[in-house]
Amino acid sequence: MKRGWWSAFLVLLLTAVIGTLLGQVVGMALPSGVLHDLFFKGVSVGLKQPLHLDLSVLQVVFGLTLSVNPLTLLGLLIGVFIVIRFTK
Repeated sequence: MKRGWWSAFLVLLLTAVIGTLLGQVVGMALPSGVLHDLFFKGVSVGLKQPLHLDLSVLQVVFGLTLSVNPLTLLGLLIGVFIVIRFTK
């Protein structure tokens, strides 16, 4: 059954969110240290401070931060498998 790109995006987003949440749960169970920080905090990629564009009449604020931990990557891999498996 052929599905659109929108459903594939939603599956990948959902599996990434579930992986991130599971990574935070694992991080809370670990003692303080490098593994705790890796799972609980993850690696943040993106704009740390929002980007402000002031055109006097219009103000626009841009900001995007992605938080990735090992279980987020595992969730994305599972999501890719699901998308490939069910789009044939």
